Amino acid sequence: MTAKVYTVENRKGGVGKTTTAVTLAVGLARRLYEDGGGNVLVIDMDPQGDAARGLGLDPNGRCVSNVLLSDGSVDVLRANVMAADRGGDGGPSRPNLYVMPASDKLSEAKEDILTEFALAAARSMRSRRSGNERHLVDVLDEKLGLAKQAFSYIIMDCPPTLDLLQQAVHQYADYAIVPVKVDFHGASATGRHTSNILQDQAEGIDITIAAIVPTFVNAQHNLTKSMMRELSRVYGKQVIAKTIPNTVRVAEAPASGGRTILEYMPDSPAARAYQDLVDRIYAQG
Repeated sequence: MTAKVYTVENRKGGVGKTTTAVTLAVGLARRLYEDGGGNVLVIDMDPQGDAARGLGLDPNGRCVSNVLLSDGSVDVLRANVMAADRGGDGGPSRPNLYVMPASDKLSEAKEDILTEFALAAARSMRSRRSGNERHLVDVLDEKLGLAKQAFSYIIMDCPPTLDLLQQAVHQYADYAIVPVKVDFHGASATGRHTSNILQDQAEGIDITIAAIVPTFVNAQHNLTKSMMRELSRVYGKQVIAKTIPNTVRVAEAPASGGRTILEYMPDSPAARAYQDLVDRIYAQG
């Protein structure tokens, strides 16, 4: 088994990336459980660490930075992955969902990684080696490679700026999901949402845009209709997922015991829209 890896990313903040990442993960875990097997891992790549909190979890020192600064061993990986199942304490049952949290230590780890690879490159130049150098773009494959063998899906919640880890994240992943807030500032600059992905594609990294997810949508607004037409023009209708309505229910969900909208109000329009995204991704196999 090799996991399918999805990033959830956008260079603009406040578009619903973490909400989309954890809701998608909960939905995929449910589908796998219903179909008889498979696990889902959320990897938080944002130092703010909202993915675990949004699911009502206390990381208790676990952080993806510990893995990135390690040798990538299975023991370190296990020590920094936590179960998201809260059925035992009266919370949502998620028997096959796991989280690798993040914390502000991730910002420091990025600098340490950059220093490590810069020193390795300098040593390679001095010894005139060729073909054996370690490349920064491969760092996640080195450190998180074992995770791909243990899970069916990996969902990466990315910060607005991936900076030095951008290419490494795209090298590790198979697909990108891009939430786009459908307002003037969010959708009028459509090219910027995916420019980093397209740039890495041009440099030979094999990552595909799986879905553009319109978020905070007020369907009756004329501006919304115009922005949706623009998104369809730029990305193509087949890539545009069902719109996520602008509703307070989505924001209430994590505040109501660390739930997603699928768990908090499963029959709401927002939950149905997110379930449609889950079904779309699950149908890709």
